[in-house]
Amino acid sequence: MNPRKRIPRGNALMVTLIAVAVLMVLVVGAIQFTNYNREATAEKLRGDRISACADAARRHLLSRLRLFRMGGELTLETELIDDPDPSSRSTMITGHYGNPTAEPTVVEVSSKAMGAAARQARDISNAAVSSGALGGQYYRVVVKCQEPGAAGGTGRESEVEFLFRYQGM
Repeated sequence: MNPRKRIPRGNALMVTLIAVAVLMVLVVGAIQFTNYNREATAEKLRGDRISACADAARRHLLSRLRLFRMGGELTLETELIDDPDPSSRSTMITGHYGNPTAEPTVVEVSSKAMGAAARQARDISNAAVSSGALGGQYYRVVVKCQEPGAAGGTGRESEVEFLFRYQGM
């Protein structure tokens, strides 16, 4: 046996340190990726929530047409109970983007502007017709839902513009 020959030592420790460093980089990358996905998911949920709120505003307005009496200016400003904190609640209002107060956005649309208006047919033997067009008057409405923003400003908004036919009695 040669007394000058050295037995190799310490290589296993160096390989282990390199492997642990590579694994740490992978774990940190996975944690950051998960955090980005969580933030994107939260923003998607907020967007879906405000979009559903605008659709609820449309349905709410349509369900209360008799109460609003279509003859006058129709405005809607209703606070939703979607958060325990009153300062964080969403609001359904009539109006366009950027205007924080409710404004009347109901516009009568001529029945002649509607494609099928001239060919409408219906039984009027037991109904009082309130407009010249059979089947009611057409209206165009803009409703939106807005979230409160930081420092008292308006946050995210979603607007829905739709057309409907109303036959009042």
